[in-house]
Amino acid sequence: MNIFRLIFENLRRGKASFILPHKHECTSSQYRGLVRNDPDRCIGCGMCAYVCPTAAIEVKRSGDNYSWSYDPGKCTFCGRCIDRCKPHTLGMESKLPPLYSTQGGLKEILNMVRKRPVRPAVAVPAVAKAAAEPVVKAAAEAVTAQVAGSAAEPAAPAVPSAQALPAAPVVENTNQTV
Repeated sequence: MNIFRLIFENLRRGKASFILPHKHECTSSQYRGLVRNDPDRCIGCGMCAYVCPTAAIEVKRSGDNYSWSYDPGKCTFCGRCIDRCKPHTLGMESKLPPLYSTQGGLKEILNMVRKRPVRPAVAVPAVAKAAAEPVVKAAAEAVTAQVAGSAAEPAAPAVPSAQALPAAPVVENTNQTV
């Protein structure tokens, strides 16, 4: 008869759980929620998909177009993708995810065009530029002569003699170690 007493006590106490959807706010500042991607800054490198242990993030490429997809149902919210993203386009929400009843209900797919990273131009020293001019000019003349079909005249040598090149400046080592 102890079971009837237990049932009666539970009915007398009332509800002990929350009615869904529960309106719970996260109290921790380090809560890891859903992963969000900023498509304007994403370069499509795919490092987030490479480090994801559960394959919750997938990057599929076809030429310069790529598809970035994220399935929170597979995600363990470890944050490896956030740490690995060099352009810092990924972030985690600080609120609880919404409820869903079908598999893949929160899946997010972004179709984007890959943005190539812009590398700054390398400055060529004036000495190297001056030394390369005769070589480039001689090579251009040789190609022009071959295209024109003038086989009667031998083409100029592609590499000028060492006397024609300007001398490189001598730099003394001013770092002295004791």
